[in-house]
Formats: sequence, structure tokens, C-alpha cells
Amino acid sequence: MTKSEKIAQQILGRIHNHDRDQGGVLTETTGAQGSAKTAVNLAFTDYTLKNFPKEKIFWSECYDAPLQIFKLKNIDKIKFFIQKDKKIVFRNRDDHLRHIDLHPIEFTTFSDLYEKAKPGHVNVVFFGDRLIWMEFIKYLRSIGEWVHIYIEEFSEIAPMFPHADLWHKVKEFAKTLKDVRKCMMNMHYNSQQVSDIHYECRNKVMIKIFLPGAFKDSHCRVTQLAIDNLERNYKKGNQAYLVQGGEFGKTRFTDIYTPRSGYHYESHVQE
Repeated sequence: MTKSEKIAQQILGRIHNHDRDQGGVLTETTGAQGSAKTAVNLAFTDYTLKNFPKEKIFWSECYDAPLQIFKLKNIDKIKFFIQKDKKIVFRNRDDHLRHIDLHPIEFTTFSDLYEKAKPGHVNVVFFGDRLIWMEFIKYLRSIGEWVHIYIEEFSEIAPMFPHADLWHKVKEFAKTLKDVRKCMMNMHYNSQQVSDIHYECRNKVMIKIFLPGAFKDSHCRVTQLAIDNLERNYKKGNQAYLVQGGEFGKTRFTDIYTPRSGYHYESHVQE
């Protein structure tokens, strides 16, 4: 094992560490489409399900896009939640967007959702508006026990150029992200590029994961040339840089999480 691989292994260990003194961790994964960004989230989710079955996991999906959670190996560990009175339906992309029933559980308040969420499962939550995740994450900050949050396409929640009132909400949300390291919350998000995400939120990230096709972050020792030379390999896995502070190492993520036949579904908010 090379020195770079050892450092990457140590950083991965920090991601999965449950130290109440060190607190939680906030990670960011970026890369081009098909570079295995979702595979990173799913790999971390698999690890959490296996090693911390008594803890709660919350997953945020995009609307009007394929549900990535069905790439998970054990789909029996998936629970769907919809906020009451929100007109959210699920549609089959292989059958002309025909409505399907995924047997979602309704909830009212954040506390109601937390009580109904099942430990040892992936609780996929739909509020009807992805911006509400900012408020829900702030709520989870005060729970006082280990929770795990996985977010697909974080730029939809904290965009680089928020407009009007959203600008104030994102700036306030950045303060919540800063507190992740102070509490028992592990949060992992992905986006195609760092430039898609508001800079105040990015500045709170503790560990950055760069996959092939990513753009260099200005506050990072890894050069763009190094990122450009990351290898894509279907069998071995795509190379990635893991960066924590001034340290960085190289590892691989194998994209074994392929679309599952018969589960090409999406969520949709009806007007």
C-alpha cells in the first residue's frame, strides 16, 4: 500500500468514526456524470446499514429524475416518507410515467417523521420542496443521537446563486453545516461541480472527494492536473482523491450500484 493509499484509508476511517468528542463529519463528492458520485453515497450507506443498524438514515432524492436509492443492494431496507397533504406521486419511467404505489408513510411534523423513521433502514423523505431539507437538517442537529444524512445533487438545496429570500436562508443554513462537526451527525452530499454549490456551504465541508471530471476547489492542495489524471476503470473502480485539511490520499470507488431492472421510478410533485 502506498503512502497516498494509507492517507486515503485514514480519511475514510474518519468518515465512519463514531467519536462523541470529535463529532460528526460533512463530506462533499464531486465529479462528472457517471463518475460514481452516487456509488460513493451508496457505499457509505451500505457501511452504515451493516455497522450501525440501530441508527437512523435519511436520504434525499431529486424530483423528476430516476430514484437512485433503488441501486442499493438490499431494497428491503428502504422506506419512503411523504409529508401529509403534499401532492407527490411516483411514476414508472419504463411505462409512460404510469403512477405506481411505493407504499409511502405519511408524516406531519419533523418530530413525527423522526419518530416514524426506522433504524437500520434508509428513510427516503419527500417534502415536496427540496429546500425544506435545510430546516430538517437543522432539526436533526438537536436530536442528540447519531443520525446519517445522504443528499443527491446538493446544489438543488444550496445553489451557488440563490435569489431574494433564498439567499438569506442559504447563509443561515451554512451556520447549521458548521455545527455538524459539533454534534452526532454524519452528512454526505454530492454534486457535479463545486461551483454549483453556494460558497459559504462549501467552506464548511470537512472532507472532499474528487472523482474523474471534477473541478479543483480553490481551497485544496490537489491540483486540477492531478484530478484530470484520475483513472476511470470499470473493473477496478474509478480513482478518487480524498482531502481533509492539508492531507490528501488516493483511493478507488467501484460503481457496483447499477440501475435495477424493473425499478426505473421517479418522484413527481403534482400542481
